[in-house]
Amino acid sequence: MFGLKRMRQQRERLYFRTQILEKRAKASRDKAADNLLDTATSPTGLLASFALGASTQLDITRKARKNLLNGASRDVASFLVAQVAAYMNNEPTKNESEMPVDEDDKAPSEAAIPPENTNV
Repeated sequence: MFGLKRMRQQRERLYFRTQILEKRAKASRDKAADNLLDTATSPTGLLASFALGASTQLDITRKARKNLLNGASRDVASFLVAQVAAYMNNEPTKNESEMPVDEDDKAPSEAAIPPENTNV
């Protein structure tokens, strides 16, 4: 009456079909996990993993080396500029090197410094 028997049978068929599909899906997931594990532990998988890791490491080291070289080149350039500036400021001219230097110009004598007052 009203097709209830047919609807119940259809529902049971759908339920059994769902059960079968769930079992297949579980088996498929297990198989995929096993295949993935087998592939990852195989020489090909290990080589691929190593290549990916090495490329990541090389990228990181390349960036670190670039940053280090940029910093070092800035430090070296500033050091050289400072050395050149110091050399240019301290370089005697021809006229100064040919002129005789008096003893009084070299350093102040001890006689020029008044003795400290020791009377307290």
